[in-house]
Amino acid sequence: MAQNEGESTWTQWEDEGGNKNMAAGAILASAVAAGVIAYLLRRARQEEEDRTPAGLAGRALGRTRDVVGDERVEAGRDFLIKKVVPEFKPALLAILDELEDVIDQAFRRAEKAIKNL
Repeated sequence: MAQNEGESTWTQWEDEGGNKNMAAGAILASAVAAGVIAYLLRRARQEEEDRTPAGLAGRALGRTRDVVGDERVEAGRDFLIKKVVPEFKPALLAILDELEDVIDQAFRRAEKAIKNL
């Protein structure tokens, strides 16, 4: 097998004195490259975790704690009174009307039963 003049082989490196510093540098460079790749993969996984529902919920909880602080019960009560109750008010009124009708019918039946005694 003929070699070009510009090419070198391992035996030529050894014949020229076997540069051990170059071998150590190659190993060091490989280790640094592996570290960089591991860092990039870890960072990509963390970004993926932040996009999952659990990651988003965790971030939302953290932001809520920052805004609300230790007054969680008071903030929950305020939210319930300001947002939830107005939404359910028509439904609650309808339930009360139906309950009133049922109770009125029950009292009428009870009055009839007492009169028939």
